[in-house]
Amino acid sequence: MTFRRSIDQQWSKSILAHRLALTLSKCEAVQQLFNGATTLSTVTNTIAALAFTEGSPIWLPKLESTDQTPLSETLTLHCLFAASRLLFVKALEQTDLSQSERLVLTTALHWSEALVKSAVFESLTQDSKQQCQLLQTINNQLDNAQLEKRRAHRNMGKNNR
Repeated sequence: MTFRRSIDQQWSKSILAHRLALTLSKCEAVQQLFNGATTLSTVTNTIAALAFTEGSPIWLPKLESTDQTPLSETLTLHCLFAASRLLFVKALEQTDLSQSERLVLTTALHWSEALVKSAVFESLTQDSKQQCQLLQTINNQLDNAQLEKRRAHRNMGKNNR
């Protein structure tokens, strides 16, 4: 039975990654991020894997493999927030993030900024609006932590002379 659940979960992840790619590919601010070696597909697979880290998310409805429509703005935001939250903790534990993981954080930031500027923002729930703000806070705090880390490394070299 565990094997079957594992296969079902992998299938759900692949459907989620595909639907996320459909959604994010329509956002111009996000599209500009994928001119390098890491593809949108790689990043959406990373997001899906992170969203399923603790098992099937209770906020995620059952996704049908035959459905080829983009995800809603709210569901996309939930996925990006769940992934960013985990990556925030990983980055603060002094663990280096992969290029794909860094792009997840950047994608989440660009998505939330685009959402705030859109007409859809006013129709979002208060929780979704708060998630947009938290995604921006996460990125600001990570930037500050990385700046402090660089300063500390530079200061260590000066003290040894």
